[in-house]
Amino acid sequence: LILLDSLLQEMVFTKPLLCCLVQLVISLTLCRAEQEVDGEILLHVQHSFDLGQTWTDRGSISIHNTRSGASSHDQVPLLPDEKAALQEQCGVQGVYMVKLTGQQAGTDVGLHRSYTSACMMLEAGLMDLLTLNIDWRGKLIGVALGVQQAPSSRNTQQGIKLDLTPSQDNLSFKTKVVMQHMENGPVPDTAAFIQKMEEEKRKVETGEVKDNRSFLAKYWMYIVPVVLFMAINGAASPEGGGN
Repeated sequence: LILLDSLLQEMVFTKPLLCCLVQLVISLTLCRAEQEVDGEILLHVQHSFDLGQTWTDRGSISIHNTRSGASSHDQVPLLPDEKAALQEQCGVQGVYMVKLTGQQAGTDVGLHRSYTSACMMLEAGLMDLLTLNIDWRGKLIGVALGVQQAPSSRNTQQGIKLDLTPSQDNLSFKTKVVMQHMENGPVPDTAAFIQKMEEEKRKVETGEVKDNRSFLAKYWMYIVPVVLFMAINGAASPEGGGN
């Protein structure tokens, strides 16, 4: 029993060491994930002006480094009838939709869809903002479409009438790509906890800290076996007297 008590006490004081090892494993995993974040993503972009009933090619976006967000774009300018369709969506407070597929490190990134207000898209002059959500492994998990500037405070209930002349600048997308990485949660301060436990253990061993536990809390490991032994003998005694 004394040996068992000693082992239990040792397990209490070695628990912080186990926590430290777990933290080390998590840190190594995160470091490996950070190394994977620098991969390249190739995205094929399609858009829709009729709430997803039909899709047409918009072009491609290449993210050369998912950490810095460095990217290059090869997008097709809008046709005049496509911008007119976008104007019609704005007139009914509709949305402009995009659909993205592609490859990352030789694997399929899946299908991602997003949308933004057609009026906001027109008012921003086709200056859209594409936010790519990246998980802790550096993999693409989501896409969000927005605009690069906030819309003005003017009333847009009647729609926004912009110049529809077929100029290259007026019909071209000016896309900005932003990388949104998953943030790490808080990490416990295991070093301070281990130091505190070692200090308490030293004080107990040197007698600096008085043990204020009750009699049962101190000697339960000796009392319980005695009580069990007496209970078993008490239960067996009537049977022995009958014989």
